[in-house]
Amino acid sequence: MTRPRTPLLLASALGLLLAAPAAAQTTPAPVKVSSQTCGAYTLTLRENGFEEPADRVTLSRGGVTHATVEDTMVSVDGCRDLTGDGVPEVLLAGFSGGAHCCFTHTLYSLTSPPRRLLTAFSAHSSTLEARQLDGRGPLELVGADWRFAYGYGMSFAESAPLPVVYSFLNGQYVENTRAFPGFMQTYARGMNADPFSGGVLVEYATRAVTQGAASADTWAATQPAPFRAWLANYGPDVRQDLSDFGMWDWPTRAGSHPDSLRSGVGGAFTAPGTRSYLAVTQPPGATGAATLRLFQPRGADITAGPALLTVPVTRDAYGQPTLTVWPAVTVRRAGGRDDTLLRDARSGSVRYAAYRVGSAALTELRDDPLGVTTALLSDLSSVAGHVASQYRSVPRTAAQTAEVQRRIDAAVTRARPWLDTRRGPADFPLGRLGNFTFSSVTLTQDSPTQAQAVITTTLGFTDDRTDSEYVSGERHTLTVNLGRTAQGWQVTDWTFTPRSGELYEE
Repeated sequence: MTRPRTPLLLASALGLLLAAPAAAQTTPAPVKVSSQTCGAYTLTLRENGFEEPADRVTLSRGGVTHATVEDTMVSVDGCRDLTGDGVPEVLLAGFSGGAHCCFTHTLYSLTSPPRRLLTAFSAHSSTLEARQLDGRGPLELVGADWRFAYGYGMSFAESAPLPVVYSFLNGQYVENTRAFPGFMQTYARGMNADPFSGGVLVEYATRAVTQGAASADTWAATQPAPFRAWLANYGPDVRQDLSDFGMWDWPTRAGSHPDSLRSGVGGAFTAPGTRSYLAVTQPPGATGAATLRLFQPRGADITAGPALLTVPVTRDAYGQPTLTVWPAVTVRRAGGRDDTLLRDARSGSVRYAAYRVGSAALTELRDDPLGVTTALLSDLSSVAGHVASQYRSVPRTAAQTAEVQRRIDAAVTRARPWLDTRRGPADFPLGRLGNFTFSSVTLTQDSPTQAQAVITTTLGFTDDRTDSEYVSGERHTLTVNLGRTAQGWQVTDWTFTPRSGELYEE
């Protein structure tokens, strides 16, 4: 076979590149190098704007580098004694360079050697502010919790953060916002002094966290019509999204590595009126599995219960660890105790199951109104996932395409018996259900013989124009009525009803 010839001009260019001096191929020097001292340490910044290589700040002493932060942009945000031990702390910041996001802050105590006291993902907020909130001891660090950014129909400009407070506890800074309800309330009133959607949401959420859901809903009912309807629409979702507020660091406080992968929900899992955090965690660098545990307060400390479940951890397309099981929602029962729904993707197809959570055991709820409701949610979710997957933009062989269709058919067959109890318009084409997600589950009735579940959902169907796995949908209320018969709990009927109350109704 004759090798194709390289065009003359390209060959000449390659020759020039190969003949170029080695110095011309080295990484260009940073645009700006500066240094400053903090305590006995030197901080050296190498700033290159938005060009390569990334900016870098190093913490060194006596020629030994003890810590390095690299990002698109870096800065030294402060040098002072925050803990009151006479040793200064230094706050380093990295910015990824997005339009609004993202900032990460790392705090070191300049002992010998330095100790990392905190790494905080601050999203859209550029710094942490040192404040004395409790009138004694180490200073608190105040940042922002952007969990509501772009949420509930808001643009970023309309969004606003909740406060987040880090306290110095047991030798490290950890999230401790719920310990400062007065500060939260003052912050919320200031944020909503001139009402806008983000400020209204912050005040509603703050009332829900500090005074309870009933107080928040009572306040919401007094708001101007657009906000009142909007909060009525999204209130259940907001309260669910707040279940873990202030609890993110409970695994850290219980002894887990601060950088552990984690996902969880908060609730009164062991007794009414208590608060605990059900979370699946995996330490950094660990391979294979993550554990689900219940984290509970004991005095001023947080303790970790035994492993309730051990689940595999996979890797995404970028090599990052991905949890296969995590708690999805918290559901309040008639007696005031909470149960949970676990999202389980271990089989490759997402399923949901309802569980009663104890300090040392996890019990699946089967002959139970929540368990039966969850089976319906799981089957509809499975259908939607498989239907949407056929539009995924990946090359497939004929055999692979046939397998996708087989899975769709199997999911539809499993879900079809539910249609016998559905109420509403006659047409509900399961084979075109491409979007079914739920955000909250509320048992509005939970008696020994009758139950009703109200679920906020997004519902969408494919059509001839569908060309993406991301199938658009509209918000609906799914109401499921159940009764207990001689054969156990069964669904009496279920109905989808469109929800109203968007910020911008068409």
